[in-house]
Amino acid sequence: MLSFANNWVLWFLVLIPILIWLYLKKPNQTSLKLSPSEASVMKASLRDAIGYHLPFILRIICLCLIIILLARPQLGRSVTESKNYGLDIFLAVDTSQSMSALDLEWQHKRVDRLTVLRHILKAFVEKRTNDRLGVLVFGEEAFTQCPLTMDHGAILDLIDDLEIGMVGNATAIGSAIAVGVKRLKELEAKSKILILMTDGQNTAGSISPEIATELAKELNIKIYTIGIGQDGEVPFIVDTPAGPIKVNQEVEIDEELLTKIADETGGLYYRARSTNDLQKIYENIDKLEKTEAKVNQYNSFLDIYEKFLWPAFFFFVVEVVLVGTILFRL
Repeated sequence: MLSFANNWVLWFLVLIPILIWLYLKKPNQTSLKLSPSEASVMKASLRDAIGYHLPFILRIICLCLIIILLARPQLGRSVTESKNYGLDIFLAVDTSQSMSALDLEWQHKRVDRLTVLRHILKAFVEKRTNDRLGVLVFGEEAFTQCPLTMDHGAILDLIDDLEIGMVGNATAIGSAIAVGVKRLKELEAKSKILILMTDGQNTAGSISPEIATELAKELNIKIYTIGIGQDGEVPFIVDTPAGPIKVNQEVEIDEELLTKIADETGGLYYRARSTNDLQKIYENIDKLEKTEAKVNQYNSFLDIYEKFLWPAFFFFVVEVVLVGTILFRL
């Protein structure tokens, strides 16, 4: 990258066209011709014209080079160093049987809760470009589907692979929190976050949600809890000997427990009764948990004025020598 330390000096280049114009306006000096032949006259005239103007041309080139070198030309580069203080975020996804309820819509079609959650989770992951993300799933048990990673492409693929009932039909909220705490506790991130998504109550697991929440609190792990689904009876597809049929079943969400988990760890509880609610919740979490970035910019420059100094000196010497010898005038 070529730059100039003294940019204002380059304005003197405006004088060059003015000097050329003044030179051309100056009346030509007369020369004495001593009866040569016609051919000799033509040859002498061309040689005289070149010889007459050459010193001025050399002087103009020299002046341009001097102006440029006084502007201090430099070759340099600008290096930008970005330090991202990313977050560590674990996504705990309920895959119990209740997530098959058909009370949400996606693209104007009635679909199960997990299908909607998959789409919204993928949009959330794509926004968190500077964070390490992980996925754990829970039902009767809880296990890590993907450890914390910056490979968001792998996260997106694994979210697509989530299925209802993949770890049982019950809901082990305490086990989900415990697995998330285990994965986050030894990390050195500035902020460690667990986003717990469920549509039921704690009905399984060997660890109570209260004990797991206390562990998260001691380790400064913030938990956002999201209750998914509508209130009251919701439709399910049930397999029967006559084929699958749609039936309504009562599903309850333990909002008191989810609120307590969020409050004690410094997070927030959200209730998503519709797809639009769920989208807004993740947009809100995205705004609340912003990644900080520190950017340092370094500039390194090398002066290259000597590359213009020596040519300027050369043209100056050439002009002096020519005017004093073969271009000498009376």
